Amino acid sequence: MLKRSKNYFKHAPSRDARKVYVVCEGVGTEPAYFSFFKGMTSNLEIIPILPTAGTDPLKLKERAIEIFEGDSPKYILDYQKGDMVWFVIDTDTWEDEGKIDPLRSFCQKKNEKVKAEFSELKPYSAWNVAQSNPCFEIWLYYHIYESKPSDYDITRYKRFKDYLNERISGGFDLNRDTVHLERAIDNSNKNFSLDDGKPALFSTEVHLLGEKILDFVKSNLDKLKNKLN
Repeated sequence: MLKRSKNYFKHAPSRDARKVYVVCEGVGTEPAYFSFFKGMTSNLEIIPILPTAGTDPLKLKERAIEIFEGDSPKYILDYQKGDMVWFVIDTDTWEDEGKIDPLRSFCQKKNEKVKAEFSELKPYSAWNVAQSNPCFEIWLYYHIYESKPSDYDITRYKRFKDYLNERISGGFDLNRDTVHLERAIDNSNKNFSLDDGKPALFSTEVHLLGEKILDFVKSNLDKLKNKLN
């Protein structure tokens, strides 16, 4: 198993580091995945946010309002440094229940407010949604495979994560397979499509967040890949 304990892979964030807050639907795989990149560069600080009162998109929105805008906010967003918030969500049943569109609208309104209040800044999306269909594990799948899984293979499993664990010998290894971020971005982009404006089956928007992370960590990821090889 690849370990990342060497000092040259650990960097304390600088005072000017961009912060990326990842509001996770899951409490296990998602935060563990994004934590892999923590300390990989001094210019980017990744902060996974776990759910506390529910995992549906509306609960995650409430969680974000609480920690960023509540009476006693836990975090302060510095838009002048390019801080971002990313909601990482599954399609699950949330689409049918009408709980994803309100989250997207919330992010759109937040971005409009940032643009109006910080007109001197180069425009960027500070609040974002990264939706995976059917679940986050399709993003992990693209770290290894360059083509979509077949419907026939998937129907033999109750959950996509069960399929993934059998497809990859030993299951997806967060300490080994995450180094292939750049490959995952390429594969996800190549297989991405929309269905009625939302990620189609076996599509994920996490590559958009991955691109932001890769801009800062590519050189150290390349070193880790060489070490693994």
